[in-house]
Amino acid sequence: MTFDTLKKKLYGAQRARNVLAVLLAVAIFGNVLQSWKISQESTQVVLIPSRVSDGMVARGAADIRYLEAVTLDAVYAMYTISPNTVSYGRNVIERVAAAQDRAHLLDLYDDIAEDIRLRRISTVFRPEKFEHNLERLQVAVTGTLATYLDTTEVSTGPRKILLTYVEEGSSIRLSRVELVEIEK
Repeated sequence: MTFDTLKKKLYGAQRARNVLAVLLAVAIFGNVLQSWKISQESTQVVLIPSRVSDGMVARGAADIRYLEAVTLDAVYAMYTISPNTVSYGRNVIERVAAAQDRAHLLDLYDDIAEDIRLRRISTVFRPEKFEHNLERLQVAVTGTLATYLDTTEVSTGPRKILLTYVEEGSSIRLSRVELVEIEK
């Protein structure tokens, strides 16, 4: 290679480098301008649910799957209990209860928990059937309640538990828990 050829290749490489540097500077400047423009705009995202789910209430209709899930949470918390699970059950009732009824439901739970602690027993509720009344936001759960002393079953019997809900903030929350007489 001659000196003139090397010189031409050097100038060509320098020109390519300079063109690349200018293109890079233009791209960075364009990104900065776009970032500035986006930061000056006011944007608002509005989330619109496309279907009733996760406990939402739309036009007075409740999601039955959510209602059953909350019902099972509440029933298990109240009636499947041992001295070791008392605090967990209380947390569940706190989570699913309506704000205006939370104190009453927690008092009811504390009474049951105190009885469990004093007698050193465990109870297990086994749900068998759900009955829904969506107009009144009520679910009745029929099942068997078994009482244990250590690992020995002491008693077992049928129980029907009626749970009443209220709409709170586009969601359904537990309002009342009642034992119902079972018709023979």
